Amino acid sequence: MLKSFARTAGFLAYLFITLEMLFMVTPFALYYYSAYAPLLSAPSNLQATAWLPAFFLPHLSTEIVPSVGGLIFLVGLLGFLLGAFQIYYAKFRRRGVVKSGLYRLVRHPQYLFLALAGLGLLIVWPRFIVLIIYLHMLWCYYLLARSEEERMQSRYGDVYQESMRDTPMFIPGTPCGRLAHLLFDWISGRRLKLFIIYCVSVVVSIGGALALRQLSLRLTTHLNLRDEKMAAVSFLSSNGMQLRELIESARSDREVQDRLPRQDGWLLVLAANGKASAIHVMIDAGMTRGQATNLLLAEKGIKLVFLQRKDQHAQKDPFEAGAHWQPVFIAELDGQKVSHILDVNQALFHGNPLMPVF
Repeated sequence: MLKSFARTAGFLAYLFITLEMLFMVTPFALYYYSAYAPLLSAPSNLQATAWLPAFFLPHLSTEIVPSVGGLIFLVGLLGFLLGAFQIYYAKFRRRGVVKSGLYRLVRHPQYLFLALAGLGLLIVWPRFIVLIIYLHMLWCYYLLARSEEERMQSRYGDVYQESMRDTPMFIPGTPCGRLAHLLFDWISGRRLKLFIIYCVSVVVSIGGALALRQLSLRLTTHLNLRDEKMAAVSFLSSNGMQLRELIESARSDREVQDRLPRQDGWLLVLAANGKASAIHVMIDAGMTRGQATNLLLAEKGIKLVFLQRKDQHAQKDPFEAGAHWQPVFIAELDGQKVSHILDVNQALFHGNPLMPVF
């Protein structure tokens, strides 16, 4: 029963992470979000859980972080397939306990590489809720590995116990095991110890992600104009002063002024370079790739995407984790002047997901 539960939980975790990334860039996003959006939107309705769908690593402002995540995912996937080939080849040849290849380094290389692949997906799509799912997936792998080891001991006896003594469980050098022994060895009772380690792992993971979010925002050029109820984030290679000049130049345009919301609430401006970057913003806001690609925008040049806050806490900090934004219009700049304005059809945003802002 434990083995079945752990396998199901691991499968659902990967399904949850990968489906959002895949459907965000396909024409099926409309149908996907009609069923998937409540899962991300429901936490946004409560202030205590509004931060769960938010991003804690850069997603729009850089291509490096998602690319690194994609590379880690591929390494994990290849390692998993190699480990699977090795173990099933040994079963086919009836060789008993496998001690060569990847299994010479760790006892559970398949779980190790699955965890690595999951880490890559988490870096590509770094929502807090995905982090929590990933953490629980790791715990499922641990419980599943323990269950399998008990079965292997009963089947192979001293042969497998020797493998357990000589080979680390997941990571060469067993750094996690040594740390757990150092910090929690004073706790009597295995189940109580595991529960406390689990609680600490959740707190440390979420706390670390919150710190990463603050650090990511500090490293990204942004403005917070409280008196004007306007915030801005730059995906360009510019500093705060240059970003302020771009914003002021756009706001001085009569057509932009006519489109600025009159009600008392925050406005967010994302400064993107080229149509591809603006398309990325539109997709993350809930538009399908096909619809975003068909937007009448020039391929090159600076695009200022103006977004309006949509959540019930519209008067609070614009960069808080639960802030919910939706694009209203896009201003294209030619030098320091607005050359074209594109009003965004609000009906094109499906599911109203909480989008990243940096």
